Amino acid sequence: MARADSINKPRGGKLRGREFTAVGYVRRSTDRQEQSIPDQKHSIERYAEEQGLKLLRFYVDDAISGTSTVGRKAFQTLISDAKRSTCEFGQIIVYDVKRFGRVDNDEAGYYRHILKTHGVEILYVSENFTGDGTDDLLRPVKQWQAREESKDLSKVTIRGLVSKATNGTMSSESGDGGGWWMGGAPPYGYDLRYESRSGEFLLVLRYMRDGSKQVLDANWKPVRVLERGESLAVSRRDRCKLEPGEQRRIETVKLIFQMYVKERMGFKAIADALNRQDIPSPRGPEWASHYSGKWSLTTVRAILVNPAYSGDMVWNRRTDARFHRIIKGQAVERRGVVGRRLEPNDESDWIVVRNAHKAIVQRRTWERAQQLLKQQPSSKAQRGINPRTGQNVNDRAPNGGWTGPRAKFLLSGLISCSHCGSRYEGYTRYAKQRDEQGRRIKSFHYACGGYIRHGRTTCTLGAIDQEQFEAAVIEAILDAYAQFRGRGHRANSIIAAMIEQQVGADRKATTKQRRSLEARRKKIDTITRNLIDSLSPANRVQVDRRLAELETERQQVEGKLESLERMTLSEQEFKTLIRETIAFAKGLNSTLNGSDLDQRRASVRRCVQGIVIDRENDSAAITIRSLPTLTDGMGEALSIEVVVPLMRRRRCRSPKNAPTAASVARVATRHRGH
Repeated sequence: MARADSINKPRGGKLRGREFTAVGYVRRSTDRQEQSIPDQKHSIERYAEEQGLKLLRFYVDDAISGTSTVGRKAFQTLISDAKRSTCEFGQIIVYDVKRFGRVDNDEAGYYRHILKTHGVEILYVSENFTGDGTDDLLRPVKQWQAREESKDLSKVTIRGLVSKATNGTMSSESGDGGGWWMGGAPPYGYDLRYESRSGEFLLVLRYMRDGSKQVLDANWKPVRVLERGESLAVSRRDRCKLEPGEQRRIETVKLIFQMYVKERMGFKAIADALNRQDIPSPRGPEWASHYSGKWSLTTVRAILVNPAYSGDMVWNRRTDARFHRIIKGQAVERRGVVGRRLEPNDESDWIVVRNAHKAIVQRRTWERAQQLLKQQPSSKAQRGINPRTGQNVNDRAPNGGWTGPRAKFLLSGLISCSHCGSRYEGYTRYAKQRDEQGRRIKSFHYACGGYIRHGRTTCTLGAIDQEQFEAAVIEAILDAYAQFRGRGHRANSIIAAMIEQQVGADRKATTKQRRSLEARRKKIDTITRNLIDSLSPANRVQVDRRLAELETERQQVEGKLESLERMTLSEQEFKTLIRETIAFAKGLNSTLNGSDLDQRRASVRRCVQGIVIDRENDSAAITIRSLPTLTDGMGEALSIEVVVPLMRRRRCRSPKNAPTAASVARVATRHRGH
């Protein structure tokens, strides 16, 4: 094992100071062959003990690629904590260079420099670093090797995908030269027909709107159901193609094309018509929380532009890869990728397999729909015109204003409508009056997304003034946590006691769940041994199929056990949780009323579980956690009702004439269990 870069143990006596205090950072991507999270933790703990370091806690990024630091929440939290003036640790221990990240040397050096300037060193458990000047030579080499491994894997993966899509050709008129499905959920109206390499039928897989999947036999009869998150055990050599599925879904797709091409209805009108007929949408809220279960204009448009409905398989229309993109069927390195990676590809680079599967709509109908989309876009925004100002979007300054509603609105994603269940979204209104510069006066609100996306058949606008409502919510949070913000030991004792009580309950539930999973794993092992003992030429096919199912189930059980282990707090992590929760509560007032929007948004989400707008009673029910803990889901809920005025469209006022939050908000708090 490597020695610490800067640790010199004193002769005798107790270790003191942050230079002898460390935290661990562990990471694993989706590759199952990588070092597991528990193994990394055990290695780091053993290393810290050997080096005489006090290990405070772990920062964990699981199932996250290390090719970038973007999206690695635990890593970013680690860097932020290290930069604090009150940082408790002077060492960060990682298993190897790859765990710190498969980033390039510039990015790795940038973060190492930040940490070093704040007095924090990075220690590697399994690298051959000696703590002298040769480390500065070896470290960049190993970092470069880790990055190149990811690049090589990317190129190999792309080559396999191109081969799977085209079967050696870039296009095919017969439908026999490729056109295999490239992965993910099939388009609405289609199922996936699996077959072996030799063309033997295996099964049909149908995706349901709740996220589950039905396994069908050759007669389209259900065999079993795969619950959400459960994978299908098939060989890598098996492949699948799109197959027209349930008749009602097929008729719905045909109806959408008919309404758009023949009746010339717009996206929103089509969605409204489908909702009036109570036709189930492709995905419901059981699939994911952001799906409403209603048809929306974006869902309608996604069907109209999808070439799969004409029988073609089109792949590589966009790229989101970090290292390579496909040009002329070859993997070409992407350079200068900064920020958002998703980009459209040139049409000449699309991989098209004509007549790859059975069409749901006639090709002529689909082509006509594409012509209408280009000639008669449904909104000025699609023609490049700002519908509010009439100005061409290409004439606007590229860096003016914000890039989306979530960038400005503090409570985005937390508010829902009691009438339709949809989320409230940021909404901008333009008054008829103009300011001194001749610009129309803007006012900002929260409004029902059900109305915005699905029309009046779902809900009404129900706009609420942004500034007033956010001020009322902040006031409610501070009022709920007033007992935690007092001086002295009483507030600290209350927080510590509440966390002790909740963590204790969580530990009991975790222990019970672990015992159940371990019992299930033991039972799976017993069944597996019995099947192997009974194996014979006569039952080999059935036994192999059952063994594959058991192996899949065992992997799921192992994954859940590993998740439970990550969720269990150590004694040191528990003490740190109490200490950091107390510090958060003490600084809550200044944070919520500060100027840093990102910090304010993060603090609100640690306090507020959800907000429900009840327009009939002109009120908002805010569900606040019993204390602002650092672990999601901890904290009993207490109900806080904030009475707010609902600004109607006709009564829209300019910001300078809007009443203050103090004059319109009345906060009433009811504590449950306190």
